[in-house]
Amino acid sequence: MEDREHRGDEMRPITALFADIVGSTGLGERLAPDEVKALVGECVTRMSRAVEEFGGVIQAYMGDGICAYFGIPAAHEDDPERAARAAMRIIGVAAGYAAEVEAAWGIQGFNVRVGLNSGPAAVGVVGGADAQTVALGDTTNMAARLQGAAEPGTIAIGPGTASRLAERFVLEPLGEVAVKGRSQPVVASRLVGSRPAAEPPSRTPLFGRDAELARLEESKADLRAGRGHVLLVVGDAGLGKTRMLAELRALSGEDVTWLEGRCLSYGAGSPYGPFVELLRTWLGVEEGDAELAVRTKLRARAGALLGADGDAMLPYLGLLLSVRLDPDMERELLSLSADDLAGRIQDAFVAWAETLAAMRPLVLAVDDLHWSDPTTRQLAERLLAVTDRSALMLAIALRPDTASEGWAFRLSAQTGFAHRVTEVPLRPLSPAASGELIEALVPAGLVTEPIKEELVAKAEGNPLYVEELLRALLEAGGDRRRTWTITPSTAAELPPALEALLVARIDRLEPGARRFAQVAAVVGREFPVSVVADVAGGGTTDRDVAELLRAEIVRELSRFPELECTFRHGLLQEAALSTLTPASQRELYGKVGHAMEARLADQGDERLEQLAFYFYRSDETDKALDYLDRAAEHALAVEALGRAEALWTRAHRLAERIDDRSRAEAIASRLRWVRTRSSGEIPIQPAG
Repeated sequence: MEDREHRGDEMRPITALFADIVGSTGLGERLAPDEVKALVGECVTRMSRAVEEFGGVIQAYMGDGICAYFGIPAAHEDDPERAARAAMRIIGVAAGYAAEVEAAWGIQGFNVRVGLNSGPAAVGVVGGADAQTVALGDTTNMAARLQGAAEPGTIAIGPGTASRLAERFVLEPLGEVAVKGRSQPVVASRLVGSRPAAEPPSRTPLFGRDAELARLEESKADLRAGRGHVLLVVGDAGLGKTRMLAELRALSGEDVTWLEGRCLSYGAGSPYGPFVELLRTWLGVEEGDAELAVRTKLRARAGALLGADGDAMLPYLGLLLSVRLDPDMERELLSLSADDLAGRIQDAFVAWAETLAAMRPLVLAVDDLHWSDPTTRQLAERLLAVTDRSALMLAIALRPDTASEGWAFRLSAQTGFAHRVTEVPLRPLSPAASGELIEALVPAGLVTEPIKEELVAKAEGNPLYVEELLRALLEAGGDRRRTWTITPSTAAELPPALEALLVARIDRLEPGARRFAQVAAVVGREFPVSVVADVAGGGTTDRDVAELLRAEIVRELSRFPELECTFRHGLLQEAALSTLTPASQRELYGKVGHAMEARLADQGDERLEQLAFYFYRSDETDKALDYLDRAAEHALAVEALGRAEALWTRAHRLAERIDDRSRAEAIASRLRWVRTRSSGEIPIQPAG
């Protein structure tokens, strides 16, 4: 299998992290060289572990610091969040290490500082025998400058990262930071920490979900009547699963206990992650709280709740919360097998939940179950039986990923507890509902009807896509007091949040299927499989297409007279295209142009404009000019004067760009003639 780290040069959305030790150069005056190496080396090692814990990769060690990437070799939709949590872990690790340094060497003030920035980067392999993958461009340069501007013990982040973290993290303005190579300073922020779990994210208006809300009402009624329930909210990313859980919470009322946890894409190493989170919420403790405080609240609250069973159950709830046990209990646990220990932990949690549900209706909500680990899925399955005998609702949100632990839970619930299950499938919004959402998100009169229609068409019913496309357009529009229009450059840019989400889907493919998707994106949203196979090569077409179908990247359009497919969403095509460097795109457009030229040779003038498009985006300007001219003549022949003018305008720009003066003058003459004819005057036919 092709190594995913050696794909060749690509454009990728990344988050770069730079961290270094403050004042390390002065250590040489007080310590021997081997002591400096030991002190600095241990801190760098701990920082590196924090990066790797959250799925980042170390690109370089810089003596007293590190450069790390999130999004290489594969993108994740939450790379900025992963980087933020890694940065927070680095600051925490450094604070603990500073106490060790002071005790061992008597050195005070040992500290680190971190810089983060998110954005596009050119990624490729450089070097000789010991080649390595690097990311180059403004994104990494800015991250390095932000690190240098951060105060010791703090994290400075760029605007690209700040916009992605605002809902889940507390940020403070840091002011403007001068960046070498930039004419204007960068507006930076300081990452303070995570937002409290009880603080809800901002809520946008809800449209087109009346049927889904009605099903939530029915589930709420069941619970309030004392009937256990399993609610499954199923849908692709961006369709509003988390929002449905928020609506259910609002419907439930104050006399229902609501506890919520979330599975994390990087949480595979944290068994029972969402259940630990909701148990902490019930106890009123945070992840960073002192162990003594957690143990005290556990004994006080859970002990009082469980009564006589508390002594048997509390040690296992303590294990969930990473609370140290009494020495005698620790020795007893060492004698248990892993399966026996997991069983007792799950028994304790089930007993706690059932006892809590006996007091008043209880909702245990778990978001993003598709990212769960096997232990989380097993505990969720153990709770299914409780819905048969208690007023417990399991409210689960997940994507339709058939290979995930979340989907395995859904099958268990549907198979063994179908009488308790309500499934709420989320489908794309109607065009009317998408239009209402846009009107609710921006002031009246700011968006013209053509812009709204284009946004609705581009988002294809996904509420997240609507919001992100609209946000990107607003940010690019400059003066918000004026009505703006979509320019070609604005419309072509994929908003960062969507780019990360969609490129992550492309990156999960095997190398052959991923390359096939990139070439298909060059051909177009709809593509003949044979043309893509001719250009992509590799000889694994059937396998690659099957993987793309299973991953729901593409779907079949027809099989006769040949197999044709289409990207399931236009933005998926854009995401696949965005991973190609400009040079790679030009090369592929040329190859596709030649493949389509041979294929369409007998289809006359109907496909001239399509061929002109491919060669216009390649380096073969002569062929592009030829096809643009022929396509314009064809448009003129069928009285499509506006189309002819547009094609000759593009041809004229291209001729001027390559400094072909004679051809530019000839095209300009044709342009003047067609414009005169369009105005209603009787033009003089130009020579030639």
